[in-house]
Amino acid sequence: MQSRWTTMMWTAAALTSVATLSGCVSLGQYNSMLQQQEALEASLRSEIAADQVKITELANGIKVTMSDALLYTSGSDQLHPSGRAALDKVSTQLANMAAQGNEIDVVGNTDNVPIGPELQYRYPSNWELAGARASLVVRYLQGNGVDPSKMKAVSNGEYHPVASNSTAAGRAQNRRTDVVLRPTGQ
Repeated sequence: MQSRWTTMMWTAAALTSVATLSGCVSLGQYNSMLQQQEALEASLRSEIAADQVKITELANGIKVTMSDALLYTSGSDQLHPSGRAALDKVSTQLANMAAQGNEIDVVGNTDNVPIGPELQYRYPSNWELAGARASLVVRYLQGNGVDPSKMKAVSNGEYHPVASNSTAAGRAQNRRTDVVLRPTGQ
């Protein structure tokens, strides 16, 4: 048992050294990001349990994926009350992370279904709709104290799917907003 534990510890130390030396993030940044990820997970526990939020550790940061069903009323460009509540839960943490030197990219994504007539006059393509939704989240976070100079609104439109658009379940996964947090310069 002792040798297995020792092997596991050496392996963890080696992986940490490789990650640090490869230029991803320093060990201190990694530990800080891990603590921040755990805090975000604790704040969004009910949304994670409801499969509306997914938090992923990246090589150089954290990605918080929020479903469109959580954030927006279907076929709308307005934040849903549940989306505002979820953003309220993490606004203070995001503001602190930005103050500690992290950048925040809010990335809008859609499926490949053409926009319905209720929004088509305003957004001629999914590209514009995804960008407008990302901007809406950025403005909301700014209103809750997150430094706007640390945030970007980005549109992926329909061009970065995470699932097939040939099924309703796949399209639902593709309609999302990602909040990507990373140390400045990463």
